[in-house]
Amino acid sequence: MRPVVLCFSGLDPSGGAGLQADIESIAGLGAHAAVICTALTVQDSQRVHGFEPVTPELIRRQADAVLADLPIGAIKLGMLGSGAIADVVREVLVANPGIPVVLDPVLAANSGGSLAGDDLAQALFRLLPLTTIATPNSPEARRLAETDDLEEAVARLARLGARHLLLKGGHEPGDRVVNRLFQGRTLLRESATPRLPGEFHGSGCTLAAALAAGLAAGLRLEDAVAQAETFVATALRRADRPRSTGQFLPVRIPS
Repeated sequence: MRPVVLCFSGLDPSGGAGLQADIESIAGLGAHAAVICTALTVQDSQRVHGFEPVTPELIRRQADAVLADLPIGAIKLGMLGSGAIADVVREVLVANPGIPVVLDPVLAANSGGSLAGDDLAQALFRLLPLTTIATPNSPEARRLAETDDLEEAVARLARLGARHLLLKGGHEPGDRVVNRLFQGRTLLRESATPRLPGEFHGSGCTLAAALAAGLAAGLRLEDAVAQAETFVATALRRADRPRSTGQFLPVRIPS
C-alpha cells in the first residue's frame, strides 16, 4: 500500500494545524496518515484557548492497534501535551525500533496560547535519543535548551541525544526564512526562502508531517527535508485568510 505515517497530534477544530494538517500534508505527498489524537484543543485560526489531553492509556491502546495492523513507515510526533503522554509515546518507540521518527516539539501555538503542560519539556529530553530528527523553531529550541544562544541550543540538544535537528528560522528577523539542518553540531544543509507577509497557522505541523511522509517513502533525510520545505512553501503561497486580522491557513491539497 501507500507509505504509512503514524501521527501523534492534537485535534485543532479550526483545521489549520494538528491532525488535519498531518492528514492533508501526508496525503498531499501520496502517503497515508494513521492518526492518534493526543489532545482535544479549544482554538481557532488566531489563538489557543485551552486543551484537554487524552489519557495516556487510551493513546497506548490506539498506538498498539494501529502498529499491529498497518505497515508503519515513519512516525510523526506533534502535540503531546503532557509528560505522561510523552512517556507513553517513548514506550511505543522503544517497543517498535527501526522506524524513522520526526519530532515536532510543540510547546505553544504561533498565534499564542500554551499547548503543553509544565512537565512536557523535560519529558521531551527522554524522547530525543529515540528520534531521527527534531524540527524545533527558534523559540522552541531556546526554551528546550534553556539558552538564548541558538548555536549553544543546537549543541545542548545534540548532547541530550538529538541526532538531527532542522532548526526553523521563521521567528527570526529578516526578509528570508532560513532553515538549518544539523547532524549533531555539524551543519549539513541551509535553505532560504523569501518571507511571505502575514502569519500562518499550522506551518510547523505541515513541515514535520511532510518530512515524515518523505522518510516513510524511503527518501534520504536531506532529500526528505528538501521535499518537505518545497511542499510547505507551495502550501503557504496558496494559503487562505479567513479574517483580515487572522492567520493564514495553508492550502495543502489544491482544489
